[in-house]
Formats: sequence, structure tokens, C-alpha cells
Amino acid sequence: MCYKYVVLTITLLTSAPPQLSDIDELLQGAGGRVSEVVRPAVHRLYSRIAYLELQLKIREEQLRIERIRKYGPKGEKLSHDQVLLLDLEPGVQAGEVEKEAELAEADKALGEADTKKQKAKKTGPRYINAHPGRSPLPAHLPREEVIIPCTEAPHGELIGYEIKEELMIKPAEFKVQVIKREKRKITVAGRSTILTAPAPSRIVEKGQFDNSVVIELLVSKYCDHLPIYRQRRIWKRDYGVDLPDSALLRPLFKAADLLTPLARAIGVELKAGGFIQADETRVAVLQQDGKGRNDTAWFWQYSKPGGLVYFDYQDSRSRAGPSGFLADFFGRLQSDGYEVYTALGRKLLSHAGCWAHVRRKFDEARKVAPKEVPCRRSQEVLDLIAKLYLVEKEARDQGLGSAERHALREDRKVSEQLQTIKERVIDIRLKALPASLLSKACDYTLNQWEKLAVYAQDGEIEIDNNWCENAMRDIAVGRKNWMHLGSQESGPKVAAIMTVIASAQRAGHNVRRYLTAVLEKLSNPEFKITQIATLLPGNWEDLAAIGA
Repeated sequence: MCYKYVVLTITLLTSAPPQLSDIDELLQGAGGRVSEVVRPAVHRLYSRIAYLELQLKIREEQLRIERIRKYGPKGEKLSHDQVLLLDLEPGVQAGEVEKEAELAEADKALGEADTKKQKAKKTGPRYINAHPGRSPLPAHLPREEVIIPCTEAPHGELIGYEIKEELMIKPAEFKVQVIKREKRKITVAGRSTILTAPAPSRIVEKGQFDNSVVIELLVSKYCDHLPIYRQRRIWKRDYGVDLPDSALLRPLFKAADLLTPLARAIGVELKAGGFIQADETRVAVLQQDGKGRNDTAWFWQYSKPGGLVYFDYQDSRSRAGPSGFLADFFGRLQSDGYEVYTALGRKLLSHAGCWAHVRRKFDEARKVAPKEVPCRRSQEVLDLIAKLYLVEKEARDQGLGSAERHALREDRKVSEQLQTIKERVIDIRLKALPASLLSKACDYTLNQWEKLAVYAQDGEIEIDNNWCENAMRDIAVGRKNWMHLGSQESGPKVAAIMTVIASAQRAGHNVRRYLTAVLEKLSNPEFKITQIATLLPGNWEDLAAIGA
């Protein structure tokens, strides 16, 4: 009898996780002696199995999110087994992942022979989509007419033309400008003297580059993300112009020195506005001490939605960065949940959180769940957050100001929607695995809740920090091409250049024309620093754009 019940107990444990009450009932039927001996061991074994299952689920969740990040958004459409197989193909390309993701469900993960069979079964008419038509070429471009004569009927009556427009491009043209400054001899009161025409102001005094070359270097590197060595290679390949890197870097440093006062003025103007969004990102710096690896520095970015952008370079991610720049700022700040911003909260009028970060965390929790077993609780929260964004979209589509947007939020009962989200998150947190991504998403939301609810009470504050994060894209894309900054000393110079360029782009200016006009002013010895406010993006007028 004892042997029988022991066998049944082991069978239960190895077939499916039983309830402890079932195990107790089974052991009691074997007699008190067996129950006393076997029951503690079975309970320990059962607890160990439950713990290992929990750990396995957490590890699978972590592994899946890393695979999704590795293979991109298209990987979310693949099943758990399909994503697993991608790691067995070290040479897999992004296009292959997209092609597999776009297949019909019946075709996914089929062998080559099975795929051919499935395709052979597909019959029916094939429809060719009509050509949507060409989009018109920009009207502001100059037109150059080329008339092709009809040689087959040279003496026929001309009744019209078959007209087609083609876009042409003229490659960059390098030339050497020879500047001849007149030297004239004059005689005054019987004494002769020689006068020379003044030299035109240049960004690099006594340099060998015209301002247009410096502007080209700035725009190509900081707008198009082309590092200097790559620009030099293009110039040599296409135009036969071969210059050393050092000769091309010096003009950039000089331009940065000229733009630094303007960048500081942008920072002062930004803080005077009363509302700032903040974010930070890392950047590699070429190591100087022979450590065998690059140093890590940080670009802190402060901006106003649709307004000025300011970059601050720091050699660490400590609170010294925001504490220094925002020392004299007492308005409203919006940021993610990084703790250094929290330390500033005491002196701020208000500190708002970011719903995009909340949504991102629940979306990751949804992604890690296999497609066959979706995480419905994450999707519920995402659906509730989507309703908040619908209100913001309505305000944006109507072009509402801050006061009107606040009234719309009140009318759509955003505060009640927030309370519903909070209650649902609390309920989900009580049932979620402690170390799962879903649990972490709930913890982040609840810890940031006071800041997340701030935007509902102020129409000027955005629902998220996306304006600020979007302005970081030039840094994120640029560092993949630059690989690193040359030194710690170059960091503030890059920050000044990026500040001016990003602010000009936000203001809708043509960056090339803006930099040309601003640097010509700043390099002019007669320009006074007290006039710097006239060069701010909000005050500068693009004369070429308005036809002056």
C-alpha cells in the first residue's frame, strides 16, 4: 500500500503541477506513518519546482525581449519558435526577418518544399495596381526648357509639345577664389603712404577656406552625420581635392567658438520660458589615458516643445549636470523617472512625468509574451493609455493653445481616466510575477504616479517627453557615424554647434542659410556681443525666404 501511494505521488508531480491539497489527501490515504515521512519531502520538492518554473519564465521573458530588440519590430510578428530559430542563423538579414513576418500564417515556418506546395495551391486572377501618378516637382525650382525637334517632319505644322518634367542635379562645384586686395599709394602733405583694402571677414581669420567651406563641413557633419574623414574621402574621390583631417577640423573648432555665446543666449532664453523638458544620452569619448577603452560622457538636452533646444556636455550622469544648468530655473520641468531630476523637485513649480515611458514598459511586457499566449493585462493598460493619447491628438488636430487644451482635457474627463488606469495597474501588480517585466512596468507607473498626473492639471505640459527625445535623434544617429568624440575638450564645442542647429531646425529655418548669416555676423569685428539676441532663431528673419 505504501509503495502504491509513493508511486502515485511521484506520477502526479512529474505529469502536471498538482495542488498541495491533492497531495495531502493522497498521502493521508497511505497511512499516518507514510504521510509523516513523505509529506515534508514532497512539499519541499513541490516548492522547488514552483520556484524553478518562476525563474524559467522570467529568463524566457528576458531572452525574448532581447531577441526582439536584436531583430527589430518585425520580429514581434513571429512566433516564439520562429524567433528562437533566428539565433541559429548568424548571417540572418533584416530583410529576411521582414519577409518571414509578412507571410500568411499558413506559410510561416514551413520548409522549402512545403512552401512551394502552398504557393502552388494559390490560384486566381492577379490584378495589377494602377500607377498612382507622379508627384509634381517643386514649383520654386528654376525651369530650363529643352526642345527636341521632330526630324521626321521638319516642315510640318507645329501644333504643340509633349511635355515632361525631369529633376536635374548639378554636383557641388569646387573652385579657388583668388582675392586681390588693392594697394594704392597716396601722397598727403608731401608724405607718401600705401593703403590696402581691408580683408573680408572670415570665420577662420587668415585661413585658406571661404565661409562656404566651413558651412558645408558643419552641415554635412551635424545635419547629415558625415564625419570629417568621410567628407574628405568624398572630396578626393569626386573632385580631386585632398586635404588633411587637421586642416578640416580647425575651421569646425573656430566656428564652435563663435557659436558658443549664441548657444548660451539660447539657454538663457529657454529658461526664461517657464517650461522645460529634459533628457540625457551617452556618447563615447576617445580615451586619453591608455585604458584600452573609450570614456563615456553625456549630452544633457533641455528644450521646449516646438521651441528652443539646448545641449549641455557633462563627463558624467550625476546630478551636477541638471543642477548646474537649472540652478536658476523655478518653473515647470518634464522628464523621465531618472532620480537626479527628482532632486530638483523641491524648488520647481511642478515636475511632470512621461507617459511614453510608461507605455513603452507595458509594450515591452506585451512583446515578451509569445504570440500563442498573449499578455492580455499589458494590452488592457495600453488600450487605456491609447484613450489618453486620443485626447491629445484631438487637441493637436484642432491647433488648441494651452488654455483650450486644458479645457478639452477637463471635458474628456482625463483625470477620471487616469484614476481608472491607476486602479487597473494596482490590480495587475498584485497578480503579476514579482520580477517580470509586467511587474516592473506596474512599479514604475505607481512610483511615478504623482508626476504622471501633473499634465492633466496644466494645459501647457505635454503628455510625454517625446519632443525632447526627438531632438536627441541627431546625437543618436551621429554617434554611430562619428564613433566617438575626439576629446573631452571637444564636447562643449559640439554641444554649442548642436544647440544652434537644433534650435534653427525647430524654428523652421534653412540651416545652411541660418549658419551662414549668423557666422558672418559673429566673425565680424564690428559685431557687439550685446546684439546677440538679434541672432536667436526666434528673432532672425530669413531674408531669402521672404524674398527680400
